[in-house]
Amino acid sequence: MAEKTMLNGINVTQLTETIDAIRKNPEIAKFKFRATNQWVEGTHNRATVKDFFGALKEDTSRKPLVFEIDEPPVLLGNNVGPNPVEYVLVGLSGCLTTSLIAHAAARGIELKGLSTRLEGDLDLRGFLGVSDAGPVG
Repeated sequence: MAEKTMLNGINVTQLTETIDAIRKNPEIAKFKFRATNQWVEGTHNRATVKDFFGALKEDTSRKPLVFEIDEPPVLLGNNVGPNPVEYVLVGLSGCLTTSLIAHAAARGIELKGLSTRLEGDLDLRGFLGVSDAGPVG
């Protein structure tokens, strides 16, 4: 095995080995992530992630991760947690950042810093069925 090379906090040696393995067997690249959700009360619900399928096998190695979801009071919630739009933005920002960092490391590009800011628009007219002018979700 080659000596471990780190760049941007990424093990480039392992990343290169993973890319090579996927080129040889594309099925390794197929992942399936899962989440469960339980309504608590009002607009408060609780999501959990734990197991997933990836690299040709089930992975149950991590402890469950629990996410509280709620709305702000103006949307009839109690601010117990971020709302669903905010979680989508967090997920998208994490996906974009992770991808950018990994691609930079694979190309030998050292990054000194990275920051993003995302916004999500929501028009309650469609959600509440007040008007067809706004999207439902």
